[in-house]
Amino acid sequence: MASENTRDRLVEHATGLFHREGYHAVGVDRVAADLGISKKTLYKQFRSKGDLLREVLERCHDMAVRDFPDEADDATPRERLLGIFDAQRVHGEAPGFSGCFFVNIGTEFRDPSHPAVRQARSHKDQLRGYVRRQADRAGASEPEVLAEQLVVLHTGAADYTLLTGHYPDSVRAAVEALLTAHGID
Repeated sequence: MASENTRDRLVEHATGLFHREGYHAVGVDRVAADLGISKKTLYKQFRSKGDLLREVLERCHDMAVRDFPDEADDATPRERLLGIFDAQRVHGEAPGFSGCFFVNIGTEFRDPSHPAVRQARSHKDQLRGYVRRQADRAGASEPEVLAEQLVVLHTGAADYTLLTGHYPDSVRAAVEALLTAHGID
């Protein structure tokens, strides 16, 4: 049990550090020291810093997917699509918002073939898939185009929020306009 607790604490702490300061800026010495454990203990849990990052990305993905509106609820696809952006606004307005972790990882590594970048892209692909399913259910004129537009808007809204310190009010209006343009009322 102590081993699982140590692993969870490592992932939770590394998530915050990697997200706020960047993966490359944070060494395993710092992660271990902050938690009051040895590097040996850290390496018993994770073979490498890259393995720790892989688990951090998995958990971040799981947390982000939990924010997707439930596809089995009574909401309309339009309400679900707007809900994605409502959830993003809540995160963007929270103290310490550090942008989209998945985009941050892509920016840090820059190599599309790097395992961490592939993992980050997979998250965006799953978001696009969710949006595409909602667009299909609503009878959108071009579901794939709409899915791409909304994921780009979602990514841009996070970047804008990071750079300006506030979530843009215009995002909801832009989402509504795109949904209407694609026949989703």
